[in-house]
Amino acid sequence: MQLIWKRSYALARGLALVGFTGLLVLALMTTSDVLMRWLFKAPLQGVNDVSSVVMAVVISACIPANLAMKQNIRVEVFGAIASPRMKALLEVFSSVLTFALIALIAWQFVGYVGSLKANGDRTWVLGWQVWPWWSVATVMLWLAAFVQAMVLISDISSLFGGRDTDAARPNDPSSSL
Repeated sequence: MQLIWKRSYALARGLALVGFTGLLVLALMTTSDVLMRWLFKAPLQGVNDVSSVVMAVVISACIPANLAMKQNIRVEVFGAIASPRMKALLEVFSSVLTFALIALIAWQFVGYVGSLKANGDRTWVLGWQVWPWWSVATVMLWLAAFVQAMVLISDISSLFGGRDTDAARPNDPSSSL
């Protein structure tokens, strides 16, 4: 089980790197477009098209790492005043809700991608098909659901095993692969 967690954690971090690289490329394209408009009155054609399809991939690429490292926003009022067992129970409860939400979103993306493909939606200037990009985003959301399932299993294990949730998760599993 630890090996699966380490590999999924490493995959999540790799996807986040891909996402941030994509974000950097989009920022460079936008900056170039603005400079070309300002200096030469000649904008780069299709920057909005690229941005509209790549942004879904960039955002969805970062979600698995966010979930794996438990970087999502949370309120720990009850956990701060509760016993360690109750805090672990609240962690499991929040992990269940997060898993359900991510899985529901991923499931809805499947239908959305199907409708994009059936309708033949394309970007406005470049004429790129939109559904392949949203398919990649959907796969990344399903990977996020898998990572959250691993987090949930870890939280359940800490509830019944008495280990600290964060101690059960490696800080840098890539070093021990």
